[in-house]
Amino acid sequence: MNKLVLIGNGFDLAHGLKTRYTDFLLWYLNNTIQDFHKFKEYEDRLVVISFKSFYIDNLSIDCTSINNFKHSLELNKNEIKFNIKSAFLKKLFNITIELNWIEIESVYYDLLKEIYRQREQTPTQPTIYDLKAKQLNDDFDYLKNELQKYLNIVESSKKNQIPDIVEHFKNHFSTVPNTRTQIMFLNFNYTSTIEIYLEYLHHNQYNVNNIHGKLKDEINPIIFGYGDEIDTYYQKIENINSNEYLKNFKSFGYFKTNNYQDFSRFIESNPFKVYIMGHSCGLSDRTLLNKIVEDDNCMEIEIFYYAKSDSENDYIEKTQELSRHFSAKTKHSMRIRIKSFLDSLPLVRCKAE
Repeated sequence: MNKLVLIGNGFDLAHGLKTRYTDFLLWYLNNTIQDFHKFKEYEDRLVVISFKSFYIDNLSIDCTSINNFKHSLELNKNEIKFNIKSAFLKKLFNITIELNWIEIESVYYDLLKEIYRQREQTPTQPTIYDLKAKQLNDDFDYLKNELQKYLNIVESSKKNQIPDIVEHFKNHFSTVPNTRTQIMFLNFNYTSTIEIYLEYLHHNQYNVNNIHGKLKDEINPIIFGYGDEIDTYYQKIENINSNEYLKNFKSFGYFKTNNYQDFSRFIESNPFKVYIMGHSCGLSDRTLLNKIVEDDNCMEIEIFYYAKSDSENDYIEKTQELSRHFSAKTKHSMRIRIKSFLDSLPLVRCKAE
Protein backbone atom coordinates (compact mmCIF):
# COMPACT_ATOMS: atom_id res chain seq x y z
CA MET A 1 0.00 0.00 0.00
CA ASN A 2 1.30 3.46 -0.89
CA LYS A 3 1.71 6.19 1.71
CA LEU A 4 0.72 9.86 1.40
CA VAL A 5 2.25 12.07 4.10
CA LEU A 6 0.77 15.54 4.60
CA ILE A 7 3.42 17.94 5.94
CA GLY A 8 1.93 21.13 7.39
CA ASN A 9 3.02 24.15 9.39
CA GLY A 10 2.92 22.20 12.66
CA PHE A 11 5.90 20.24 11.33
CA ASP A 12 7.95 23.45 11.11
CA LEU A 13 6.67 24.64 14.48
CA ALA A 14 7.82 21.37 16.07
CA HIS A 15 11.34 22.29 14.94
CA GLY A 16 11.17 25.67 16.65
CA LEU A 17 10.66 27.67 13.46
CA LYS A 18 8.55 30.80 13.92
CA THR A 19 6.29 30.19 10.94
CA ARG A 20 2.94 31.20 12.44
CA TYR A 21 1.23 34.08 10.66
CA THR A 22 1.27 35.94 13.99
CA ASP A 23 5.09 35.68 13.94
CA PHE A 24 5.14 37.10 10.43
CA LEU A 25 2.73 39.92 11.25
CA LEU A 26 4.79 40.92 14.27
CA TRP A 27 7.98 40.89 12.15
CA TYR A 28 6.33 43.13 9.56
CA LEU A 29 5.09 45.63 12.16
CA ASN A 30 8.49 45.64 13.86
CA ASN A 31 10.12 46.48 10.52
CA THR A 32 7.77 49.42 9.99
CA ILE A 33 8.71 50.82 13.41
CA GLN A 34 12.42 50.30 12.82
CA ASP A 35 12.25 52.17 9.51
CA PHE A 36 10.18 54.88 11.16
CA HIS A 37 12.89 55.34 13.81
CA LYS A 38 15.53 55.43 11.09
CA PHE A 39 13.89 57.85 8.67
CA LYS A 40 11.58 59.74 11.10
CA GLU A 41 8.64 58.82 8.88
CA TYR A 42 7.34 55.70 7.17
CA GLU A 43 4.80 54.70 4.55
CA ASP A 44 4.13 51.60 2.46
CA ARG A 45 1.05 50.20 0.78
CA LEU A 46 -0.55 49.15 4.07
CA VAL A 47 0.48 51.64 6.77
CA VAL A 48 1.72 55.19 7.29
CA ILE A 49 3.51 56.40 10.44
CA SER A 50 4.32 59.99 11.35
CA PHE A 51 5.08 62.21 14.34
CA LYS A 52 2.12 64.30 15.44
CA SER A 53 4.08 67.31 16.60
CA PHE A 54 7.86 67.01 16.90
CA TYR A 55 10.55 64.33 16.75
CA ILE A 56 11.15 62.31 19.94
CA ASP A 57 14.49 60.53 19.99
CA ASN A 58 13.74 58.09 22.81
CA LEU A 59 10.32 56.95 21.61
CA SER A 60 9.84 53.28 22.54
CA ILE A 61 7.37 50.87 20.92
CA ASP A 62 7.17 47.34 22.34
CA CYS A 63 7.11 44.84 19.46
CA THR A 64 7.39 41.66 21.52
CA SER A 65 3.74 40.78 20.86
CA ILE A 66 0.81 42.19 18.90
CA ASN A 67 -0.98 43.13 22.12
CA ASN A 68 2.11 44.89 23.47
CA PHE A 69 2.49 46.69 20.14
CA LYS A 70 -1.08 47.97 20.33
CA HIS A 71 -0.64 49.01 23.97
CA SER A 72 2.55 50.93 23.12
CA LEU A 73 0.77 52.77 20.34
CA GLU A 74 -1.97 53.79 22.78
CA LEU A 75 0.61 55.03 25.30
CA ASN A 76 2.30 57.12 22.59
CA LYS A 77 -0.82 58.27 20.77
CA ASN A 78 -0.06 61.93 21.47
CA GLU A 79 3.40 61.62 19.89
CA ILE A 80 2.93 59.43 16.83
CA LYS A 81 0.19 58.56 14.40
CA PHE A 82 0.12 54.94 13.28
CA ASN A 83 -2.48 54.63 10.54
CA ILE A 84 -3.39 51.29 8.96
CA LYS A 85 -4.57 52.25 5.48
CA SER A 86 -5.50 48.73 4.40
CA ALA A 87 -8.85 47.28 5.48
CA PHE A 88 -7.26 43.86 5.02
CA LEU A 89 -4.36 44.52 7.39
CA LYS A 90 -6.68 46.25 9.85
CA LYS A 91 -8.85 43.14 10.08
CA LEU A 92 -5.79 40.89 10.44
CA PHE A 93 -4.49 43.13 13.22
CA ASN A 94 -7.80 43.23 15.11
CA ILE A 95 -8.40 39.48 14.88
CA THR A 96 -4.88 38.79 16.12
CA ILE A 97 -5.50 41.09 19.09
CA GLU A 98 -8.70 39.22 19.90
CA LEU A 99 -7.65 35.61 19.28
CA ASN A 100 -3.83 35.71 19.38
CA TRP A 101 -3.72 33.80 16.09
CA ILE A 102 -4.60 34.48 12.47
CA GLU A 103 -5.14 32.63 9.20
CA ILE A 104 -4.41 35.16 6.49
CA GLU A 105 -6.01 33.18 3.64
CA SER A 106 -9.31 32.76 5.50
CA VAL A 107 -9.50 36.46 6.38
CA TYR A 108 -8.80 37.27 2.73
CA TYR A 109 -11.66 35.04 1.57
CA ASP A 110 -14.05 36.48 4.17
CA LEU A 111 -13.34 39.98 2.86
CA LEU A 112 -13.71 38.83 -0.75
CA LYS A 113 -17.12 37.32 0.05
CA GLU A 114 -18.11 40.55 1.79
CA ILE A 115 -17.23 42.53 -1.35
CA TYR A 116 -19.20 40.04 -3.45
CA ARG A 117 -22.27 40.41 -1.21
CA GLN A 118 -22.07 44.22 -1.47
CA ARG A 119 -21.78 43.94 -5.24
CA GLU A 120 -24.77 41.61 -5.36
CA GLN A 121 -26.88 44.06 -3.33
CA THR A 122 -25.90 46.97 -5.60
CA PRO A 123 -25.96 45.43 -9.11
CA THR A 124 -26.10 48.83 -10.84
CA GLN A 125 -22.63 49.81 -9.54
CA PRO A 126 -20.39 46.75 -10.04
CA THR A 127 -17.30 48.82 -10.87
CA ILE A 128 -17.08 50.19 -7.31
CA TYR A 129 -16.82 46.70 -5.86
CA ASP A 130 -14.55 45.42 -8.62
CA LEU A 131 -12.12 48.16 -7.60
CA LYS A 132 -12.45 47.04 -3.97
CA ALA A 133 -11.61 43.49 -5.02
CA LYS A 134 -8.53 44.76 -6.87
CA GLN A 135 -7.44 46.75 -3.82
CA LEU A 136 -7.84 43.67 -1.63
CA ASN A 137 -5.79 41.62 -4.10
CA ASP A 138 -3.07 44.27 -4.27
CA ASP A 139 -2.87 44.33 -0.46
CA PHE A 140 -2.75 40.54 -0.42
CA ASP A 141 0.07 40.53 -3.00
CA TYR A 142 2.04 43.03 -0.92
CA LEU A 143 1.71 40.84 2.18
CA LYS A 144 2.63 37.77 0.13
CA ASN A 145 5.90 39.42 -0.92
CA GLU A 146 6.64 40.43 2.67
CA LEU A 147 5.85 36.88 3.83
CA GLN A 148 8.41 35.47 1.41
CA LYS A 149 11.05 37.85 2.78
CA TYR A 150 10.24 36.72 6.30
CA LEU A 151 10.22 33.00 5.50
CA ASN A 152 13.55 33.30 3.69
CA ILE A 153 15.00 34.51 7.00
CA VAL A 154 13.32 31.67 8.91
CA GLU A 155 14.43 29.10 6.33
CA SER A 156 18.06 30.12 6.72
CA SER A 157 18.08 29.10 10.40
CA LYS A 158 19.60 25.74 11.34
CA LYS A 159 17.11 22.87 11.67
CA ASN A 160 17.97 19.87 13.81
CA GLN A 161 16.32 16.47 13.63
CA ILE A 162 13.87 15.65 16.42
CA PRO A 163 14.31 12.12 17.86
CA ASP A 164 10.55 11.45 18.01
CA ILE A 165 10.14 12.32 14.34
CA VAL A 166 13.17 10.23 13.42
CA GLU A 167 11.43 7.28 15.09
CA HIS A 168 8.23 7.98 13.17
CA PHE A 169 10.17 7.92 9.91
CA LYS A 170 11.97 4.70 10.79
CA ASN A 171 8.80 2.96 11.97
CA HIS A 172 6.31 4.18 9.37
CA PHE A 173 8.20 5.15 6.22
CA SER A 174 11.31 2.97 6.08
CA THR A 175 10.41 0.06 3.82
CA VAL A 176 12.50 -2.63 2.20
CA PRO A 177 14.14 -1.38 -1.04
CA ASN A 178 12.59 -2.58 -4.29
CA THR A 179 9.18 -3.22 -2.76
CA ARG A 180 6.18 -1.76 -4.55
CA THR A 181 5.32 0.66 -1.73
CA GLN A 182 5.77 4.28 -2.79
CA ILE A 183 5.73 7.30 -0.49
CA MET A 184 4.75 10.86 -1.41
CA PHE A 185 5.47 13.65 1.03
CA LEU A 186 2.92 16.29 0.12
CA ASN A 187 4.64 19.34 1.56
CA PHE A 188 2.25 22.25 2.15
CA ASN A 189 5.06 24.33 3.66
CA TYR A 190 7.29 26.66 1.65
CA THR A 191 10.27 25.51 3.71
CA SER A 192 12.44 22.43 3.21
CA THR A 193 12.39 21.05 6.77
CA ILE A 194 11.14 17.66 5.55
CA GLU A 195 14.43 17.11 3.70
CA ILE A 196 16.48 16.61 6.87
CA TYR A 197 14.71 13.25 7.40
CA LEU A 198 14.99 11.77 3.93
CA GLU A 199 18.22 9.93 4.80
CA TYR A 200 16.09 7.29 6.52
CA LEU A 201 14.35 6.34 3.25
CA HIS A 202 15.56 4.51 0.19
CA HIS A 203 15.86 7.05 -2.63
CA ASN A 204 13.70 5.01 -5.02
CA GLN A 205 10.77 4.86 -2.59
CA TYR A 206 9.77 8.46 -2.01
CA ASN A 207 8.93 11.70 -3.74
CA VAL A 208 8.68 15.14 -2.11
CA ASN A 209 5.90 17.14 -3.74
CA ASN A 210 6.10 20.81 -2.76
CA ILE A 211 2.47 21.30 -3.71
CA HIS A 212 2.41 25.00 -2.74
CA GLY A 213 5.80 25.83 -4.17
CA LYS A 214 9.14 26.54 -2.60
CA LEU A 215 11.02 29.64 -1.50
CA LYS A 216 13.48 31.08 -4.04
CA ASP A 217 12.33 28.64 -6.73
CA GLU A 218 11.29 30.30 -9.99
CA ILE A 219 10.20 27.00 -11.53
CA ASN A 220 8.02 26.14 -8.52
CA PRO A 221 6.91 29.54 -7.12
CA ILE A 222 4.89 29.71 -3.93
CA ILE A 223 1.11 29.44 -4.09
CA PHE A 224 -0.48 31.59 -1.41
CA GLY A 225 -4.24 31.94 -1.44
CA TYR A 226 -7.52 30.21 -0.70
CA GLY A 227 -8.53 26.73 -1.83
CA ASP A 228 -12.18 26.04 -1.03
CA GLU A 229 -14.14 25.67 -4.25
CA ILE A 230 -16.76 23.61 -2.41
CA ASP A 231 -17.93 26.68 -0.49
CA THR A 232 -21.37 27.88 -1.61
CA TYR A 233 -20.04 31.36 -2.42
CA TYR A 234 -17.31 30.16 -4.76
CA GLN A 235 -19.70 29.29 -7.60
CA LYS A 236 -21.44 32.64 -7.17
CA ILE A 237 -18.12 34.49 -7.30
CA GLU A 238 -17.05 32.54 -10.38
CA ASN A 239 -20.31 33.37 -12.14
CA ILE A 240 -19.88 37.17 -11.96
CA ASN A 241 -17.38 36.85 -14.83
CA SER A 242 -14.58 38.94 -13.33
CA ASN A 243 -11.17 37.30 -13.11
CA GLU A 244 -10.10 39.73 -10.40
CA TYR A 245 -12.21 37.80 -7.89
CA LEU A 246 -10.47 34.50 -8.79
CA LYS A 247 -6.91 35.82 -8.71
CA ASN A 248 -5.89 34.27 -5.38
CA PHE A 249 -7.56 30.88 -5.53
CA LYS A 250 -5.02 28.09 -5.26
CA SER A 251 -6.41 26.05 -8.15
CA PHE A 252 -5.13 28.57 -10.68
CA GLY A 253 -1.69 28.54 -9.05
CA TYR A 254 -1.57 24.76 -9.48
CA PHE A 255 -1.48 25.22 -13.27
CA LYS A 256 2.03 26.73 -13.03
CA THR A 257 3.62 23.32 -12.38
CA ASN A 258 2.90 19.59 -12.67
CA ASN A 259 2.70 19.16 -8.89
CA TYR A 260 -1.06 18.73 -8.71
CA GLN A 261 -1.14 16.31 -11.64
CA ASP A 262 1.67 14.26 -10.04
CA PHE A 263 -0.26 14.16 -6.75
CA SER A 264 -3.47 13.16 -8.53
CA ARG A 265 -1.77 10.33 -10.43
CA PHE A 266 -0.24 9.08 -7.19
CA ILE A 267 -3.52 8.71 -5.29
CA GLU A 268 -5.38 7.31 -8.30
CA SER A 269 -2.76 4.67 -9.11
CA ASN A 270 -3.01 2.43 -6.02
CA PRO A 271 -4.60 2.19 -2.56
CA PHE A 272 -2.90 4.49 -0.09
CA LYS A 273 -2.76 5.39 3.57
CA VAL A 274 -2.67 9.02 4.74
CA TYR A 275 -0.41 10.31 7.52
CA ILE A 276 -1.01 13.82 8.83
CA MET A 277 2.10 15.48 10.24
CA GLY A 278 1.45 19.03 11.35
CA HIS A 279 -1.28 19.97 8.86
CA SER A 280 -4.21 21.89 10.37
CA CYS A 281 -6.67 20.40 7.84
CA GLY A 282 -8.37 23.80 7.62
CA LEU A 283 -10.70 25.06 4.90
CA SER A 284 -8.01 26.96 3.00
CA ASP A 285 -7.02 23.57 1.47
CA ARG A 286 -10.51 22.11 1.34
CA THR A 287 -10.67 21.24 -2.38
CA LEU A 288 -7.40 19.30 -2.28
CA LEU A 289 -8.12 17.59 1.05
CA ASN A 290 -11.58 16.57 -0.13
CA LYS A 291 -9.95 14.92 -3.15
CA ILE A 292 -7.72 12.91 -0.81
CA VAL A 293 -10.12 11.76 1.89
CA GLU A 294 -13.01 10.86 -0.42
CA ASP A 295 -10.93 9.00 -2.99
CA ASP A 296 -11.84 5.32 -3.23
CA ASN A 297 -8.15 4.42 -2.85
CA CYS A 298 -7.92 6.12 0.56
CA MET A 299 -7.82 3.22 3.02
CA GLU A 300 -6.83 4.82 6.33
CA ILE A 301 -5.95 8.21 7.87
CA GLU A 302 -3.49 8.42 10.74
CA ILE A 303 -3.11 11.66 12.68
CA PHE A 304 0.13 12.54 14.43
CA TYR A 305 -1.48 14.94 16.88
CA TYR A 306 -0.08 17.89 18.81
CA ALA A 307 0.31 17.03 22.50
CA LYS A 308 -0.18 20.25 24.49
CA SER A 309 0.38 18.35 27.74
CA ASP A 310 0.06 14.78 29.02
CA SER A 311 -3.70 15.26 29.31
CA GLU A 312 -4.46 17.74 26.52
CA ASN A 313 -4.03 17.38 22.76
CA ASP A 314 -5.62 18.44 19.47
CA TYR A 315 -6.60 14.97 18.18
CA ILE A 316 -10.38 15.58 18.38
CA GLU A 317 -9.93 19.08 16.94
CA LYS A 318 -8.10 17.53 13.97
CA THR A 319 -10.91 15.03 13.39
CA GLN A 320 -13.42 17.90 13.47
CA GLU A 321 -11.41 19.78 10.87
CA LEU A 322 -11.16 16.63 8.75
CA SER A 323 -14.91 16.07 8.93
CA ARG A 324 -15.48 19.26 6.92
CA HIS A 325 -13.74 17.65 3.96
CA PHE A 326 -16.14 14.70 3.85
CA SER A 327 -19.53 15.18 2.23
CA ALA A 328 -22.64 14.03 4.09
CA LYS A 329 -22.81 10.80 2.11
CA THR A 330 -19.24 9.82 3.05
CA LYS A 331 -19.37 10.48 6.82
CA HIS A 332 -19.49 6.74 7.42
CA SER A 333 -16.23 6.36 5.49
CA MET A 334 -14.75 9.11 7.66
CA ARG A 335 -15.51 7.19 10.86
CA ILE A 336 -14.01 4.02 9.40
CA ARG A 337 -10.91 5.55 7.82
CA ILE A 338 -9.63 7.81 10.61
CA LYS A 339 -7.46 5.82 12.99
CA SER A 340 -8.67 5.99 16.60
CA PHE A 341 -6.91 8.05 19.23
CA LEU A 342 -5.89 4.88 21.09
CA ASP A 343 -3.92 3.77 18.03
CA SER A 344 -2.46 7.22 17.29
CA LEU A 345 0.75 8.94 18.35
CA PRO A 346 1.84 12.54 19.02
CA LEU A 347 4.13 14.13 16.46
CA VAL A 348 6.42 15.04 19.36
CA ARG A 349 6.03 13.83 22.93
CA CYS A 350 5.56 16.35 25.73
CA LYS A 351 8.71 17.23 27.61
CA ALA A 352 8.73 16.59 31.32
CA GLU A 353 8.37 19.76 33.40
